[in-house]
Amino acid sequence: MSAVWLQVGQCGNQIGQEWWQLLTQKSALQGEADRHPFCSLDGKLSAICVDSEPKVVRKLQKHVKGGFFRESNLIVGKQGRGKNWAYGYHDGHADSERGLLQRTMESLRKEAERRDCYCGTVLFHSLGGGTGAGLSSRLCEAIRDEYPLGQILAVTVAPHQAGESPLQHYNALLCLAWLQRHTDGILLLQNDEVLARAGAPHAAAAQPRVSLSSMNAYISRCLAGLLYPVEAFTGSRVSIGMEPWELLRTVCPMPAMKFLYVSQASRR
Repeated sequence: MSAVWLQVGQCGNQIGQEWWQLLTQKSALQGEADRHPFCSLDGKLSAICVDSEPKVVRKLQKHVKGGFFRESNLIVGKQGRGKNWAYGYHDGHADSERGLLQRTMESLRKEAERRDCYCGTVLFHSLGGGTGAGLSSRLCEAIRDEYPLGQILAVTVAPHQAGESPLQHYNALLCLAWLQRHTDGILLLQNDEVLARAGAPHAAAAQPRVSLSSMNAYISRCLAGLLYPVEAFTGSRVSIGMEPWELLRTVCPMPAMKFLYVSQASRR
């Protein structure tokens, strides 16, 4: 596969954790053909994990067993971005510590060089946080400038409508403006709807409890239904190829129409 997988912020890395746990289990990676789309020739995942604080990235590294992650692609800072888009976009204390943007772009360049043919980036992030919204916006802009022929698919999670942060609407509005300008497709998922669907089997309970991990696992299964390479749809023999860019070319043929929606789950 020609993609580099970029996960930014707490939400992006938590979704990435569930995604890579799903794809690296033994029943999923049955052979070299299953492993090749997501790994370089040395067996390491073509994934870059970025956050302004180290906690979530270190937890991801611990839970996805097997040494799949390249240590140089785990990029963390020392201080959060205060759930502020502007603080994340301008990379916080970029002067006092080597900026997350610069380190991420360097890792992206190296991963692109390891691919047979780099065609684009799949971005996992959220709209609510300072790193997930602000730094992701800046990264999309930088990737578009650096690799104008590559495509960008953003897997974007919108915050709960009731509110998670006083600045979430401000962050979401600015981030969506940058995504509309610089990406080729936006797979938009909403926390309220994910919560309802992830808790559907427990609807009979008076007060169903759905963990954050269950919500992220539901999102990763939805993604697997689209981005996990399969030979053909069951019974139809219609091939969907090995690349997410085939999806973008089919359903986002016009530059102004970029938003996608998914609610299916893969049971492979």
